[in-house]
Amino acid sequence: MKKKSLQKIMSFCGLMAVFSALTAANAQAIRVGDAELLYTMDEIPIRYDGTISTLRKEGNAVCFFGSFGCRFEPGGERRSRHWWFSGPPEGPLKIHLESRTEEECWDYNGHYQDTAEAGIWILAVHRLATGGLLAVTHAEYRYPDDRPDQYASGHRFALGLGDSTDGGDHWTYCGEIAKAANDAVNVGGGAYILREGYIYAYFNDTDTASGQRLACVVRAPLDEVVQAAVRYKVTTWHKYRDGKWDVPGLSGRPGGDILPRGYGGEDLHADAAFCTALDQYLMTIHTHGAGKLLLFSSEDGLDWKQTIGCD
Repeated sequence: MKKKSLQKIMSFCGLMAVFSALTAANAQAIRVGDAELLYTMDEIPIRYDGTISTLRKEGNAVCFFGSFGCRFEPGGERRSRHWWFSGPPEGPLKIHLESRTEEECWDYNGHYQDTAEAGIWILAVHRLATGGLLAVTHAEYRYPDDRPDQYASGHRFALGLGDSTDGGDHWTYCGEIAKAANDAVNVGGGAYILREGYIYAYFNDTDTASGQRLACVVRAPLDEVVQAAVRYKVTTWHKYRDGKWDVPGLSGRPGGDILPRGYGGEDLHADAAFCTALDQYLMTIHTHGAGKLLLFSSEDGLDWKQTIGCD
């Protein structure tokens, strides 16, 4: 990741961390101050290529939970796939709490046993009413007979779910919930919202005819998702397309594109939240080569409008 891109990401993370102080009192507009650099490439103690989850733990500390790499043991750099930090908004990664390898964190629960290579990333964490944790996950894997010409990136991709009953120290994989129509396309993922009894999860899909990247959403009833997760299973999720939720998430059919394109390259390695001051959902988007970080807003989680751009 280039230094300039990292500065943009950490600056935008800083803005989102103090977002409640930046909303207009009448909930008609969003106003933010200047972006502030929190870490340079040399200073930041982590490596990542997706959103960073937060989790409030003991003593009201906000812990940052990631799933790519850490410059602390065990493993260091890329091999330390799960790590916890805490700190104030001006120094969110100030205190290194713990790092663990994927093998120390994950029970794959029988999934991906016949693959030549597999890995699971945690991109979002939701605390359940029971006290347990539900993770929206990103999986990358390949089979021994996968052809390089078909899977140019070397992997297949899927959005899935994980369950933890010990505060995020250990996770059990529940299974996949969505794939792009061509599962060689990086599904990204991580952003989720809760709306009218459903959980929505956002991801990259693809138009199988044109190959164009699509910004899509999949959903399932939250109660069904939780009941299945307790048994380390998943229920059926459905993609939104043409005003309906009738495309199964694992069907190999694309969902509908829900994101307006202003720059090109908009990607759903993203994060989302509900802002009570605005009574709207918010989602951050990055644009790859266009070098932008964008903030989108929506009243229903389907009709998104760009609100803020950050160079």
